Amino acid sequence: MSIDSVFQSFPQLRTKRLILRRMQVTDSDAIFRILSDHQVTRYYDDETFTEISQARDQIEAWEKGFINQRCIRWGIAFNTDGAMIGSCGYYGFHAWHRRASIGYELARSAWRQGIMTEALEAMIGLGFKEMDLNRIEAVVMPQNTASIKLLEKLGFRNEGLLE
Repeated sequence: MSIDSVFQSFPQLRTKRLILRRMQVTDSDAIFRILSDHQVTRYYDDETFTEISQARDQIEAWEKGFINQRCIRWGIAFNTDGAMIGSCGYYGFHAWHRRASIGYELARSAWRQGIMTEALEAMIGLGFKEMDLNRIEAVVMPQNTASIKLLEKLGFRNEGLLE
């Protein structure tokens, strides 16, 4: 498989507790609850959501990004009840260099339970094994110590500071 082949059919991923799946417009309420929480978005690269239409627009943008082979974004949900608690995905693909960047967010109620570690392990495994990526990058604000610790736990290394 390669970067291009992952866009042939949206890959669903399963872990012990989670399902990483394609998001639908029906997930707008869950995405709005997550991205309207300032504690979740304080290190995000976009404004905190104030209207449900922003969640619908975001899901549609992620879907268009997948269709146009620019990104892939999974909704993170529990296997048990399907409750959406966050999202994660790849963007910024560089096929020639076999690299991509990752982004993610998680509902505050799901913090510090190892959920994002579990989700990103599945996503990164797909990236290296199935998509044939050579490099996976993440940009994190220096103040976001929880995210930095998560990435270090997953084997990422700090390579510098963008100014």
